[in-house]
Amino acid sequence: MKKLLSLIAVAVMAFAAQAASLTVANGSAEAEFAPFYGMYMDTQGATTQTIYPAEMLADMQGGLITEIRFYAAAPFNGLGQGNLQLALKEVEQNGFTSTDLVTGATVVAIGYPVQDETELVFVLDEPFAYNGGNLLIETVLTIAGGCKTTKFIAQAFDYAVGLAAYTYSWSTSYYYETEHNLPKATFTYEPGQGGDETTVASLAEANALEDDAEFTFNGDAVVTVCKEGYVFLRDESGYGQIKVNATLENGQVLSQGWKAKKATIVDPWVRFTDATGLSANGTNAELAKAQELTAFPDESMLNAYVVIKNATSGSSGTPFLPQRYYTLQDGSNLYVTSYLWNHNFDAGNYNVYGVICKDGGKLKIQIVKFETIVEPTVKLGDVNKDGKVTIADVTALIDALLSGNTDVETDNYSPVNADVNERDGVTIADVTALIDLLLSGEGD
Repeated sequence: MKKLLSLIAVAVMAFAAQAASLTVANGSAEAEFAPFYGMYMDTQGATTQTIYPAEMLADMQGGLITEIRFYAAAPFNGLGQGNLQLALKEVEQNGFTSTDLVTGATVVAIGYPVQDETELVFVLDEPFAYNGGNLLIETVLTIAGGCKTTKFIAQAFDYAVGLAAYTYSWSTSYYYETEHNLPKATFTYEPGQGGDETTVASLAEANALEDDAEFTFNGDAVVTVCKEGYVFLRDESGYGQIKVNATLENGQVLSQGWKAKKATIVDPWVRFTDATGLSANGTNAELAKAQELTAFPDESMLNAYVVIKNATSGSSGTPFLPQRYYTLQDGSNLYVTSYLWNHNFDAGNYNVYGVICKDGGKLKIQIVKFETIVEPTVKLGDVNKDGKVTIADVTALIDALLSGNTDVETDNYSPVNADVNERDGVTIADVTALIDLLLSGEGD
Protein backbone atom coordinates (compact mmCIF):
# COMPACT_ATOMS: atom_id res chain seq x y z
CA MET A 1 0.00 0.00 0.00
CA LYS A 2 2.84 2.36 0.90
CA LYS A 3 4.50 1.56 -2.41
CA LEU A 4 1.28 2.43 -4.29
CA LEU A 5 0.92 5.72 -2.41
CA SER A 6 4.53 6.54 -3.20
CA LEU A 7 3.94 5.94 -6.91
CA ILE A 8 0.85 8.14 -6.85
CA ALA A 9 2.79 10.87 -5.08
CA VAL A 10 5.58 10.68 -7.66
CA ALA A 11 3.05 10.90 -10.49
CA VAL A 12 1.35 13.94 -8.93
CA MET A 13 4.71 15.64 -8.40
CA ALA A 14 5.69 14.90 -12.00
CA PHE A 15 2.46 16.44 -13.30
CA ALA A 16 2.90 19.49 -11.07
CA ALA A 17 6.42 19.94 -12.37
CA GLN A 18 5.18 19.95 -15.97
CA ALA A 19 2.28 22.39 -15.38
CA ALA A 20 2.66 26.13 -15.07
CA SER A 21 0.25 28.98 -14.38
CA LEU A 22 -0.07 32.59 -15.46
CA THR A 23 -2.37 35.14 -13.78
CA VAL A 24 -3.22 38.34 -15.67
CA ALA A 25 -5.44 41.44 -15.29
CA ASN A 26 -5.31 41.45 -11.49
CA GLY A 27 -6.47 45.04 -11.16
CA SER A 28 -8.73 47.14 -8.97
CA ALA A 29 -11.59 47.49 -11.46
CA GLU A 30 -14.70 45.30 -11.75
CA ALA A 31 -16.13 43.74 -14.92
CA GLU A 32 -19.90 43.37 -15.17
CA PHE A 33 -20.34 42.03 -18.71
CA ALA A 34 -17.40 39.58 -18.88
CA PRO A 35 -16.67 36.70 -18.69
CA PHE A 36 -20.49 36.55 -18.64
CA TYR A 37 -23.36 39.00 -18.09
CA GLY A 38 -25.02 37.95 -14.82
CA MET A 39 -28.33 39.73 -15.46
CA TYR A 40 -28.91 37.53 -18.53
CA MET A 41 -27.83 34.16 -17.19
CA ASP A 42 -31.50 33.17 -17.50
CA THR A 43 -31.43 33.82 -21.27
CA GLN A 44 -30.24 30.88 -23.35
CA GLY A 45 -27.82 31.96 -26.06
CA ALA A 46 -26.42 34.94 -24.15
CA THR A 47 -22.84 35.36 -25.37
CA THR A 48 -19.79 37.25 -24.15
CA GLN A 49 -16.46 37.57 -25.97
CA THR A 50 -13.37 38.90 -24.23
CA ILE A 51 -9.92 39.47 -25.76
CA TYR A 52 -6.70 39.11 -23.77
CA PRO A 53 -3.79 40.96 -25.48
CA ALA A 54 -0.82 38.88 -26.60
CA GLU A 55 1.69 40.88 -24.52
CA MET A 56 -0.11 39.78 -21.35
CA LEU A 57 0.23 36.13 -22.32
CA ALA A 58 3.79 36.15 -23.68
CA ASP A 59 5.08 33.75 -21.00
CA MET A 60 2.54 31.17 -22.16
CA GLN A 61 3.48 31.28 -25.87
CA GLY A 62 3.95 27.82 -27.35
CA GLY A 63 2.18 26.18 -24.40
CA LEU A 64 -0.92 24.02 -24.09
CA ILE A 65 -3.72 25.60 -22.04
CA THR A 66 -5.45 23.05 -19.81
CA GLU A 67 -7.51 25.23 -17.42
CA ILE A 68 -8.85 28.80 -17.14
CA ARG A 69 -10.34 30.39 -14.02
CA PHE A 70 -11.96 33.76 -13.32
CA TYR A 71 -12.43 35.55 -9.97
CA ALA A 72 -15.73 37.02 -8.80
CA ALA A 73 -15.67 40.17 -6.66
CA ALA A 74 -18.18 38.50 -4.27
CA PRO A 75 -19.47 34.92 -3.83
CA PHE A 76 -21.79 33.70 -6.60
CA ASN A 77 -25.44 33.94 -5.63
CA GLY A 78 -28.77 33.46 -7.36
CA LEU A 79 -27.41 32.16 -10.66
CA GLY A 80 -29.10 28.78 -10.35
CA GLN A 81 -27.88 25.84 -12.39
CA GLY A 82 -27.05 26.08 -16.08
CA ASN A 83 -24.29 25.49 -18.61
CA LEU A 84 -21.70 27.89 -19.97
CA GLN A 85 -19.82 26.77 -23.08
CA LEU A 86 -16.25 28.08 -23.31
CA ALA A 87 -14.52 28.59 -26.68
CA LEU A 88 -11.09 29.97 -27.61
CA LYS A 89 -9.51 31.54 -30.68
CA GLU A 90 -6.40 33.58 -31.46
CA VAL A 91 -7.40 36.75 -33.29
CA GLU A 92 -5.86 39.76 -34.99
CA GLN A 93 -8.00 42.37 -33.22
CA ASN A 94 -7.30 43.39 -29.63
CA GLY A 95 -10.73 44.78 -28.86
CA PHE A 96 -14.19 45.64 -30.21
CA THR A 97 -15.13 48.69 -32.26
CA SER A 98 -18.51 47.38 -33.41
CA THR A 99 -21.16 44.86 -32.38
CA ASP A 100 -19.77 42.20 -34.70
CA LEU A 101 -19.00 39.03 -32.77
CA VAL A 102 -15.99 36.96 -33.84
CA THR A 103 -16.85 33.63 -35.44
CA GLY A 104 -14.97 30.33 -35.57
CA ALA A 105 -13.86 29.94 -31.94
CA THR A 106 -13.06 26.38 -30.84
CA VAL A 107 -15.28 24.96 -28.08
CA VAL A 108 -12.99 23.60 -25.34
CA ALA A 109 -14.98 23.26 -22.09
CA ILE A 110 -18.29 23.43 -20.21
CA GLY A 111 -18.67 25.02 -16.77
CA TYR A 112 -20.93 27.10 -14.53
CA PRO A 113 -20.64 29.24 -11.37
CA VAL A 114 -21.13 27.32 -8.12
CA GLN A 115 -23.26 28.92 -5.40
CA ASP A 116 -21.17 30.70 -2.70
CA GLU A 117 -17.88 30.12 -4.55
CA THR A 118 -15.76 33.00 -5.89
CA GLU A 119 -13.87 31.23 -8.66
CA LEU A 120 -15.32 30.15 -12.01
CA VAL A 121 -13.22 27.24 -13.28
CA PHE A 122 -13.14 25.74 -16.77
CA VAL A 123 -11.14 22.52 -17.19
CA LEU A 124 -10.50 22.04 -20.89
CA ASP A 125 -11.62 18.80 -22.51
CA GLU A 126 -8.47 18.88 -24.67
CA PRO A 127 -5.42 21.14 -24.28
CA PHE A 128 -5.54 24.28 -26.44
CA ALA A 129 -2.30 25.15 -28.26
CA TYR A 130 -1.51 28.83 -27.71
CA ASN A 131 0.76 30.32 -30.38
CA GLY A 132 1.25 33.82 -29.02
CA GLY A 133 -1.58 35.93 -30.48
CA ASN A 134 -4.40 37.92 -28.92
CA LEU A 135 -6.63 35.35 -27.23
CA LEU A 136 -10.40 35.57 -27.55
CA ILE A 137 -12.40 33.82 -24.82
CA GLU A 138 -16.06 33.24 -25.56
CA THR A 139 -18.79 32.04 -23.22
CA VAL A 140 -22.22 31.00 -24.52
CA LEU A 141 -25.11 30.10 -22.22
CA THR A 142 -26.34 26.76 -23.59
CA ILE A 143 -28.63 25.97 -20.62
CA ALA A 144 -30.26 28.91 -18.82
CA GLY A 145 -29.84 29.40 -15.08
CA GLY A 146 -30.85 32.37 -12.93
CA CYS A 147 -30.18 36.09 -13.38
CA LYS A 148 -28.20 38.10 -10.85
CA THR A 149 -25.80 41.02 -11.15
CA THR A 150 -22.33 39.51 -10.92
CA LYS A 151 -19.01 41.31 -11.07
CA PHE A 152 -15.46 40.08 -11.52
CA ILE A 153 -12.08 41.40 -10.42
CA ALA A 154 -10.59 43.12 -13.45
CA GLN A 155 -8.07 45.52 -14.96
CA ALA A 156 -9.32 48.73 -16.60
CA PHE A 157 -8.59 49.45 -20.28
CA ASP A 158 -9.26 52.57 -22.36
CA TYR A 159 -10.95 50.55 -25.10
CA ALA A 160 -13.58 47.82 -25.27
CA VAL A 161 -11.95 44.46 -24.47
CA GLY A 162 -15.28 42.64 -24.21
CA LEU A 163 -18.64 42.43 -25.96
CA ALA A 164 -21.81 40.89 -24.50
CA ALA A 165 -24.76 39.94 -26.71
CA TYR A 166 -28.19 38.93 -25.43
CA THR A 167 -31.86 38.97 -26.36
CA TYR A 168 -35.25 38.77 -24.67
CA SER A 169 -37.70 35.89 -24.91
CA TRP A 170 -40.22 38.19 -26.58
CA SER A 171 -37.76 39.69 -29.09
CA THR A 172 -35.89 38.52 -32.19
CA SER A 173 -33.34 41.33 -31.90
CA TYR A 174 -30.02 41.17 -30.06
CA TYR A 175 -28.77 43.82 -27.65
CA TYR A 176 -25.14 44.54 -26.84
CA GLU A 177 -22.97 45.81 -23.99
CA THR A 178 -19.27 46.65 -24.24
CA GLU A 179 -16.83 45.89 -21.44
CA HIS A 180 -13.75 48.05 -20.79
CA ASN A 181 -12.53 46.05 -17.79
CA LEU A 182 -10.63 42.83 -18.47
CA PRO A 183 -11.46 40.06 -15.97
CA LYS A 184 -8.63 38.65 -13.90
CA ALA A 185 -7.79 35.18 -15.19
CA THR A 186 -5.40 32.36 -14.33
CA PHE A 187 -4.27 30.08 -17.13
CA THR A 188 -2.88 26.66 -16.27
CA TYR A 189 -0.75 25.35 -19.11
CA GLU A 190 1.94 22.94 -20.14
CA PRO A 191 4.97 25.01 -21.25
CA GLY A 192 6.20 24.66 -24.82
CA GLN A 193 9.55 23.17 -25.65
CA GLY A 194 12.61 25.16 -26.75
CA GLY A 195 11.92 28.40 -24.95
CA ASP A 196 14.82 30.21 -26.71
CA GLU A 197 13.14 30.26 -30.12
CA THR A 198 13.38 33.43 -32.22
CA THR A 199 10.20 35.50 -32.49
CA VAL A 200 9.74 38.16 -35.17
CA ALA A 201 6.99 40.70 -35.74
CA SER A 202 7.61 41.66 -39.38
CA LEU A 203 8.73 40.16 -42.66
CA ALA A 204 11.76 42.46 -42.65
CA GLU A 205 12.87 40.92 -39.33
CA ALA A 206 12.36 37.42 -40.74
CA ASN A 207 14.26 38.28 -43.91
CA ALA A 208 17.19 39.64 -41.88
CA LEU A 209 17.73 36.32 -40.08
CA GLU A 210 20.57 34.05 -41.09
CA ASP A 211 19.79 31.33 -43.62
CA ASP A 212 18.10 28.27 -42.07
CA ALA A 213 17.26 30.20 -38.89
CA GLU A 214 13.98 29.00 -37.34
CA PHE A 215 11.48 31.57 -36.13
CA THR A 216 7.92 32.18 -34.95
CA PHE A 217 6.05 34.98 -36.76
CA ASN A 218 3.85 37.14 -34.53
CA GLY A 219 3.12 40.02 -36.88
CA ASP A 220 0.37 40.68 -39.41
CA ALA A 221 1.25 39.41 -42.87
CA VAL A 222 -1.27 39.77 -45.68
CA VAL A 223 -1.67 37.24 -48.48
CA THR A 224 -1.29 38.92 -51.87
CA VAL A 225 -1.26 35.83 -54.10
CA CYS A 226 -1.76 32.10 -53.50
CA LYS A 227 -1.15 30.03 -56.60
CA GLU A 228 0.34 26.68 -57.57
CA GLY A 229 1.30 25.75 -54.01
CA TYR A 230 2.91 29.07 -53.03
CA VAL A 231 1.59 31.94 -50.95
CA PHE A 232 3.13 35.38 -51.43
CA LEU A 233 3.03 37.70 -48.41
CA ARG A 234 3.53 41.37 -47.80
CA ASP A 235 3.45 43.63 -44.78
CA GLU A 236 4.54 47.22 -44.24
CA SER A 237 8.19 46.13 -44.15
CA GLY A 238 8.81 43.64 -46.94
CA TYR A 239 7.99 40.49 -48.89
CA GLY A 240 7.95 36.76 -48.27
CA GLN A 241 6.99 33.49 -49.97
CA ILE A 242 5.85 30.20 -48.42
CA LYS A 243 5.18 26.83 -50.04
CA VAL A 244 1.79 25.69 -48.73
CA ASN A 245 -0.74 22.90 -49.06
CA ALA A 246 -3.75 25.06 -48.20
CA THR A 247 -5.42 27.60 -50.49
CA LEU A 248 -5.51 31.13 -49.12
CA GLU A 249 -7.24 34.13 -50.67
CA ASN A 250 -5.86 37.54 -51.52
CA GLY A 251 -6.37 39.89 -48.58
CA GLN A 252 -6.39 37.24 -45.84
CA VAL A 253 -4.26 37.81 -42.75
CA LEU A 254 -2.28 34.84 -41.48
CA SER A 255 -2.90 33.91 -37.86
CA GLN A 256 -0.03 34.96 -35.64
CA GLY A 257 2.22 32.23 -34.31
CA TRP A 258 3.12 30.34 -37.49
CA LYS A 259 6.61 28.90 -37.55
CA ALA A 260 9.09 28.60 -40.41
CA LYS A 261 12.73 28.51 -41.44
CA LYS A 262 14.32 31.28 -43.49
CA ALA A 263 16.03 30.46 -46.79
CA THR A 264 17.15 33.20 -49.18
CA ILE A 265 16.23 33.05 -52.86
CA VAL A 266 16.32 35.64 -55.64
CA ASP A 267 16.14 39.13 -54.13
CA PRO A 268 13.79 40.79 -53.15
CA TRP A 269 11.84 37.62 -52.38
CA VAL A 270 12.68 35.41 -49.41
CA ARG A 271 11.28 31.92 -49.16
CA PHE A 272 10.20 30.56 -45.78
CA THR A 273 10.48 26.77 -45.64
CA ASP A 274 9.23 24.08 -43.22
CA ALA A 275 6.27 26.34 -42.40
CA THR A 276 3.78 25.03 -39.81
CA GLY A 277 0.67 26.42 -38.15
CA LEU A 278 -0.46 28.37 -41.22
CA SER A 279 -4.07 29.52 -41.15
CA ALA A 280 -6.00 32.71 -41.82
CA ASN A 281 -7.75 34.45 -38.94
CA GLY A 282 -9.33 37.34 -40.79
CA THR A 283 -9.10 39.64 -43.78
CA ASN A 284 -7.47 42.98 -44.40
CA ALA A 285 -8.22 43.76 -48.03
CA GLU A 286 -7.28 47.41 -47.61
CA LEU A 287 -3.78 46.57 -46.40
CA ALA A 288 -3.42 43.93 -49.11
CA LYS A 289 -4.43 46.41 -51.79
CA ALA A 290 -2.14 49.11 -50.40
CA GLN A 291 0.80 46.73 -50.36
CA GLU A 292 0.02 45.51 -53.88
CA LEU A 293 -0.06 49.06 -55.20
CA THR A 294 3.27 49.78 -53.52
CA ALA A 295 4.86 47.18 -55.78
CA PHE A 296 2.65 47.40 -58.86
CA PRO A 297 2.43 50.53 -61.00
CA ASP A 298 -1.30 50.08 -61.54
CA GLU A 299 -4.03 47.84 -60.26
CA SER A 300 -4.54 46.06 -63.60
CA MET A 301 -1.23 44.22 -63.08
CA LEU A 302 -2.31 42.40 -59.94
CA ASN A 303 -1.69 38.68 -60.42
CA ALA A 304 -0.83 39.29 -64.08
CA TYR A 305 1.20 36.86 -66.13
CA VAL A 306 3.96 37.65 -68.60
CA VAL A 307 3.79 36.40 -72.20
CA ILE A 308 7.32 35.77 -73.45
CA LYS A 309 7.71 35.65 -77.23
CA ASN A 310 10.57 34.01 -79.12
CA ALA A 311 12.50 32.87 -76.05
CA THR A 312 15.87 31.23 -76.63
CA SER A 313 16.41 27.79 -75.09
CA GLY A 314 17.75 27.52 -71.55
CA SER A 315 18.68 24.95 -68.94
CA SER A 316 18.22 24.51 -65.23
CA GLY A 317 20.17 27.21 -63.43
CA THR A 318 19.85 29.82 -66.17
CA PRO A 319 19.31 33.01 -64.16
CA PHE A 320 17.14 34.93 -66.60
CA LEU A 321 16.04 35.43 -70.17
CA PRO A 322 17.63 38.36 -71.99
CA GLN A 323 16.22 41.62 -70.62
CA ARG A 324 13.67 42.94 -73.08
CA TYR A 325 10.20 44.33 -73.33
CA TYR A 326 7.61 41.64 -72.68
CA THR A 327 3.87 41.93 -73.15
CA LEU A 328 1.64 41.61 -70.09
CA GLN A 329 -1.79 40.03 -70.09
CA ASP A 330 -3.45 43.45 -70.10
CA GLY A 331 -1.60 44.41 -73.29
CA SER A 332 0.84 46.92 -71.77
CA ASN A 333 4.55 46.70 -72.53
CA LEU A 334 6.90 46.71 -69.57
CA TYR A 335 10.59 46.07 -69.07
CA VAL A 336 10.92 42.93 -66.97
CA THR A 337 13.84 40.90 -65.74
CA SER A 338 12.36 37.39 -65.77
CA TYR A 339 14.06 35.02 -63.35
CA LEU A 340 13.63 31.44 -64.51
CA TRP A 341 15.62 29.43 -61.98
CA ASN A 342 15.24 25.67 -62.28
CA HIS A 343 13.24 25.76 -65.50
CA ASN A 344 14.33 23.86 -68.61
CA PHE A 345 12.82 25.38 -71.72
CA ASP A 346 13.14 25.17 -75.49
CA ALA A 347 12.98 28.05 -77.92
CA GLY A 348 9.41 29.23 -78.31
CA ASN A 349 6.60 31.22 -76.70
CA TYR A 350 5.63 30.89 -73.04
CA ASN A 351 3.14 32.05 -70.45
CA VAL A 352 5.03 32.80 -67.23
CA TYR A 353 2.65 33.15 -64.29
CA GLY A 354 3.90 34.83 -61.17
CA VAL A 355 4.05 37.90 -58.99
CA ILE A 356 5.58 41.08 -60.30
CA CYS A 357 7.37 43.57 -58.05
CA LYS A 358 9.62 46.57 -58.42
CA ASP A 359 13.34 46.10 -57.91
CA GLY A 360 15.89 48.78 -58.66
CA GLY A 361 13.51 50.71 -60.87
CA LYS A 362 12.69 47.68 -63.03
CA LEU A 363 9.96 45.11 -62.82
CA LYS A 364 10.84 41.58 -61.76
CA ILE A 365 8.68 38.48 -61.94
CA GLN A 366 8.88 35.75 -59.33
CA ILE A 367 7.89 32.54 -61.11
CA VAL A 368 4.90 30.54 -59.92
CA LYS A 369 4.07 28.62 -63.10
CA PHE A 370 5.86 28.30 -66.46
CA GLU A 371 4.12 26.78 -69.48
CA THR A 372 4.44 26.58 -73.27
CA ILE A 373 1.91 28.56 -75.27
CA VAL A 374 -0.05 26.13 -77.43
CA GLU A 375 -1.34 27.87 -80.52
CA PRO A 376 -5.04 27.09 -81.06
CA THR A 377 -6.09 24.79 -83.88
CA VAL A 378 -8.23 26.64 -86.39
CA LYS A 379 -11.36 24.85 -87.58
CA LEU A 380 -13.51 27.29 -89.48
CA GLY A 381 -17.15 27.05 -88.50
CA ASP A 382 -16.54 25.40 -85.09
CA VAL A 383 -17.76 28.53 -83.32
CA ASN A 384 -18.63 26.83 -79.99
CA LYS A 385 -15.32 24.91 -79.87
CA ASP A 386 -16.89 21.46 -79.45
CA GLY A 387 -14.75 20.01 -82.26
CA LYS A 388 -17.65 19.79 -84.75
CA VAL A 389 -19.39 22.08 -87.22
CA THR A 390 -23.17 21.81 -86.69
CA ILE A 391 -26.30 23.94 -86.53
CA ALA A 392 -25.36 24.70 -82.90
CA ASP A 393 -22.49 26.80 -84.24
CA VAL A 394 -24.95 29.00 -86.15
CA THR A 395 -26.73 29.72 -82.86
CA ALA A 396 -23.41 30.47 -81.11
CA LEU A 397 -22.37 32.83 -83.92
CA ILE A 398 -25.67 34.74 -83.87
CA ASP A 399 -25.45 35.04 -80.05
CA ALA A 400 -21.95 36.50 -80.37
CA LEU A 401 -23.08 39.03 -82.98
CA LEU A 402 -26.04 40.11 -80.87
CA SER A 403 -23.85 40.50 -77.77
CA GLY A 404 -21.29 42.57 -79.63
CA ASN A 405 -18.43 40.49 -78.17
CA THR A 406 -17.29 38.93 -81.40
CA ASP A 407 -13.58 39.40 -80.67
CA VAL A 408 -13.56 37.92 -77.16
CA GLU A 409 -12.38 34.30 -76.78
CA THR A 410 -14.30 32.23 -74.20
CA ASP A 411 -14.52 28.58 -73.22
CA ASN A 412 -17.28 28.04 -75.77
CA TYR A 413 -16.63 30.69 -78.41
CA SER A 414 -13.71 31.07 -80.86
CA PRO A 415 -13.49 34.34 -82.83
CA VAL A 416 -10.95 32.71 -85.19
CA ASN A 417 -13.31 29.84 -86.04
CA ALA A 418 -16.25 32.26 -86.25
CA ASP A 419 -14.59 34.23 -89.09
CA VAL A 420 -15.82 31.61 -91.58
CA ASN A 421 -15.23 33.67 -94.73
CA GLU A 422 -11.87 34.89 -93.38
CA ARG A 423 -12.63 38.50 -94.32
CA ASP A 424 -13.13 41.65 -92.22
CA GLY A 425 -13.42 39.83 -88.89
CA VAL A 426 -16.67 38.35 -87.57
CA THR A 427 -19.72 39.88 -89.29
CA ILE A 428 -23.22 38.90 -90.37
CA ALA A 429 -21.67 37.65 -93.60
CA ASP A 430 -20.08 34.82 -91.64
CA VAL A 431 -23.56 33.52 -90.73
CA THR A 432 -24.33 33.14 -94.43
CA ALA A 433 -20.93 31.50 -95.02
CA LEU A 434 -21.49 29.07 -92.13
CA ILE A 435 -24.95 28.08 -93.40
CA ASP A 436 -23.51 27.54 -96.88
CA LEU A 437 -20.81 25.35 -95.32
CA LEU A 438 -23.44 23.20 -93.58
CA LEU A 439 -25.64 22.94 -96.69
CA SER A 440 -22.65 21.85 -98.76
CA GLY A 441 -22.22 18.86 -96.47
CA GLU A 442 -18.80 19.92 -95.31
CA GLY A 443 -19.96 20.20 -91.70
CA ASP A 444 -19.82 17.33 -89.20
